[in-house]
This record gives sequence, structure tokens and C-alpha cells, in this order.
Amino acid sequence: MRTNELRKSIPQITERMLLRHLREMTDAGILERHQERGLALRVRYSLTPYGMTLVPVLKVLCTWGRGHLKHERSA
Repeated sequence: MRTNELRKSIPQITERMLLRHLREMTDAGILERHQERGLALRVRYSLTPYGMTLVPVLKVLCTWGRGHLKHERSA
């Protein structure tokens, strides 16, 4: 995804915080940063094979989060 796409998908995050987290995840080997040159510099991020190992864990966390939100709304 491009940086702007990521920022739009997480409305509560500031650009500075998003860029900090992207840099940390790139440094940790979770993400790859791809620069596309053209009229305007475009940057895309993708999961590395190492980052893909987090997908099952994230799916479980998302499932838990959805259930937790439903529980809080009914309380």
C-alpha cells in the first residue's frame, strides 16, 4: 500500500506517527519499502516473508477485537 492509503485506513494516526511505525517495521524486517520514481516520488510498503508470519497472529487479534467491541457496545 502507499503511505496515503495507509493513513486513510487509520484515521486516528498522525502522519508523523505512521511514518515512525513504518520505519520501525521496515527496520525490523516486517515490511519492505519500495520507491517508485516518476513525476512524483511514490513509496509503497509490502509485507516481507518474515512479516507474513504475523498474519495468523493478527487474524486472531482482529477476531478477538471484533468480539470485544461487540461486548463493550452491549454493556
